[in-house]
Amino acid sequence: MKINKLTDYSIVILTNMVIKDENGMHTSKELSEFSGIPLPTVTRILKMLSNEGLLESQRGAQGGYSLTKSPTDVSVAEVIEAMEGPIALTECASDDCGCAFEPSCAVGKPWQKINKAVNNVLQNINLSEMSVKDESQNLLKLTNVEEMSF
Repeated sequence: MKINKLTDYSIVILTNMVIKDENGMHTSKELSEFSGIPLPTVTRILKMLSNEGLLESQRGAQGGYSLTKSPTDVSVAEVIEAMEGPIALTECASDDCGCAFEPSCAVGKPWQKINKAVNNVLQNINLSEMSVKDESQNLLKLTNVEEMSF
């Protein structure tokens, strides 16, 4: 599974919003400068996330974009789905894929199980966790995957 570049950038932008001020109003220009992502791309992503309800926009001199929910309530899966649609590793990942081979396919159910596990992991990582640095390893500190049940 590989998310597209806009989705990757959207997670970077949202994480940067949390790092700078999770309750604050952020402009496209400010987020572009902070993240290093080109301004037209940031503007496009912010509009997409706003249309999907993850951000709200406010016009005017004090305007910009802000999160509609707490960063602890926004999962990575929610961001991916807002940008790309439902998370599905293969056509077989849905309960009714409509594939011509479905009646005799041996891998459909295992793929659904794998897709569910990946989706569960992404649902259990939120924007707050994405924005916390583990200084001892100089890496982003994510939820301990070993503790998650699949």
